[in-house]
Amino acid sequence: MELTVPAKIFTYWFIAVVIGLLFFRKETFSYNMNFDLRRKILLAASLVIVMLNAYIYTNSTYDGGRQLDIASVLVFTFGNGIAETFMFYFFFVMGEKLAAMVTRNPWLLFASGMLFFMVYSGFIHALFWLDMLPEHVNQASPFKPLFMPTQLLIAGSWALSFFWYRDLPSVFALHALIDLTMILNVKFSLFA
Repeated sequence: MELTVPAKIFTYWFIAVVIGLLFFRKETFSYNMNFDLRRKILLAASLVIVMLNAYIYTNSTYDGGRQLDIASVLVFTFGNGIAETFMFYFFFVMGEKLAAMVTRNPWLLFASGMLFFMVYSGFIHALFWLDMLPEHVNQASPFKPLFMPTQLLIAGSWALSFFWYRDLPSVFALHALIDLTMILNVKFSLFA
């Protein structure tokens, strides 16, 4: 029996939340209150990057005439914002831990975590999300070449947020904003 697209998405989220709650309970339910200048700059830069992404994404996609489903907007925004953040950081920590077997250099630990984060992100989008979402990319958009560099900025800012501050809640919110932008532009239903 083939699962429906919504069932596949909900299954992915369930697995991600289980992994997140097993490995990130402390980071999920406590908030690092250290708001030094570096963190304030990082959070401000992250928000600017999310806004830049919203502009680029909005001008690089189309909705194919689909109707906006408010229930899907709410569920996808928060569901994916939380679940997929858990998965990104699971792979980030895996990269950190593997690198820690051979070095204590913090930048090499970060680079390894970032590499695992990006590889996972590429695989999940190529092997899962492209099949789950309806066609929505405007191949002729002049903004399309800016999409991947913006995604790298997003990944970098979120990786630093976790690496320096183990900050999951802020990234849950930032990821939810990315997902809100996506579903408002692509307009698909999780309940159809």
